[in-house]
Amino acid sequence: MSDAAAPAAAADATGEAHKEDPEIVARWYQLEALERAMSGNTVAFLDTGAGKTLIAGLLLRSYAHRVRKPARDFAVFLVPTRVLVEQQARVIEAHTDLRVSKFTGDMGVDFWDAAIWRRVVDDAEVLVMTPQILLDNLRHSFFSLQDIALLIFDECHRAKGNSPYACILKEFYHPVMNSRPRGPLPRIFGMTASPTDSKIRPNLSHYSFHRSAARELF
Repeated sequence: MSDAAAPAAAADATGEAHKEDPEIVARWYQLEALERAMSGNTVAFLDTGAGKTLIAGLLLRSYAHRVRKPARDFAVFLVPTRVLVEQQARVIEAHTDLRVSKFTGDMGVDFWDAAIWRRVVDDAEVLVMTPQILLDNLRHSFFSLQDIALLIFDECHRAKGNSPYACILKEFYHPVMNSRPRGPLPRIFGMTASPTDSKIRPNLSHYSFHRSAARELF
């Protein structure tokens, strides 16, 4: 390689590294959301295409020391559809060096027992799944919320009524949160482009991060 080519190659390598580093490509509002999510349960209202999953990836990176094996804890990323499991898992793999495992109903997980799930959890650092799978696991006591360091809700506006999102919170999160003394709970980060709570909607801007909304949902 010529002397002239060497600086150009170095510049290309630096540019490629910058492009791949999510903390460098993140925009100011994504870093603001990250800061808030690291200090408390947070809901991020962001327009479609505004990079909600990048924030989740940055947050997972900040929790890497909690979930990297041989740690017992792990992170769970909940998405409402099977297609999104594949999509969001790819994004997390691109933005972190954590081991990502994907779970959907067509994998036959309904027939797995506690021993199978324990082997899966012992090997995984981030579990990407639909909420019904997590709810079923919690109901069967295959693992508990106390095992989860970080719990991410994609499309968290679905946490209402008797939806799987809402049941996870009502049956497992809130009882621990309201207990005395209170047991350990995962940090929760919610993401949505479609807020439906009338008490929240009038105050929304293009990029908005709400602790009050987190209290309403979580």
